[in-house]
Amino acid sequence: MSRSLPSKLLIAFSSLLLAHACYSAHEHSLLSTTAASQETSPTTGSTLPLDITLETLVSVSLLLVGIISSGWELKPISLRSYAGGVESGKILVDGNKKGKGLFVGLDERASFVDIRKQRKEFTDWMKTQG
Repeated sequence: MSRSLPSKLLIAFSSLLLAHACYSAHEHSLLSTTAASQETSPTTGSTLPLDITLETLVSVSLLLVGIISSGWELKPISLRSYAGGVESGKILVDGNKKGKGLFVGLDERASFVDIRKQRKEFTDWMKTQG
């Protein structure tokens, strides 16, 4: 995965912005608890200031944009081209032989197991053993 320089810079900047928002929120919580302990009347707590909230939302949004823009280039998905590759043997499904088809896993899977029949066979075997 190769990241371009603008996306790296955007990730770095938004990470610093998010770290600053977290530090500001921590400092605000410390200041509000010391201010509440100095007052004689009990307070219900203070809310986070709007600038810290906006800084957090902007930094998270920029971080997401940076991460998404630095990802791999997406390739189109087409069942027609995939199925054609499987049928011609260019693409192997689960290491199977060429030209078996897309649904070879469904065709060759084990059928349902009858637990009651196996339990009865086991109890009969235990009775014969002793």
